[in-house]
Amino acid sequence: MLLLINAVIEQLKKNLIGLLKFLIIPASIMFIAFKLGKANNIEVSDLTRDTAAVLHGQPWAGLISMMGLFLWSSAATASLLSAAMLKRNEVTTTNGIRKVLFFGGCLSLFLGIDDAFELHEVVFETLFPLAEKMFYFVYIASVLSYMIFLRDELMKTDFVFWLGAMGMFFASMVLDNISPFIAHQVYYEDCFKFSGIFLWALFYIRTGYQAVSASFK
Repeated sequence: MLLLINAVIEQLKKNLIGLLKFLIIPASIMFIAFKLGKANNIEVSDLTRDTAAVLHGQPWAGLISMMGLFLWSSAATASLLSAAMLKRNEVTTTNGIRKVLFFGGCLSLFLGIDDAFELHEVVFETLFPLAEKMFYFVYIASVLSYMIFLRDELMKTDFVFWLGAMGMFFASMVLDNISPFIAHQVYYEDCFKFSGIFLWALFYIRTGYQAVSASFK
């Protein structure tokens, strides 16, 4: 027990300032959430509790959607962390893959945030009537730019997973923009979307692992 206490004291001496500095981040987020809630007449606890609890729904409501958010986060984290490690190793032969991972990570983060907060479907729609259509344009333009400018680097990866994800997203987008013509259409739309997110995350996790592993050889 004495050893544990001594270890805690040593850790506090070493990291107390850093610990307090990093705690400023969650404290700032909670403060901003409190102010936004008060300014918009929203119960502040509604901004902190789980969505199912706020809406008095079942705990498994939105299960697949939540899993999709985990996958977006995994893709962004794996990509950006791998890109940072490749840059630190200073291996010039990995510059192309590092760009694939870095910009892929940024795309993953952007799409994950949009998916989590329904930005183009709800938030932006209240500001711009054509927000959803504009988002699709921005999304398609970003993906095409990524594919065109990094085509040589992408060709060096197992890009079939990435293309598979694009195919799934396209199918989901088509179902989302046509009038319902089959039973459970939203379910099938989400099946394609979730499969696309899964392949997307798999591509970037695999690519990051392979690139970082090769850089240490």
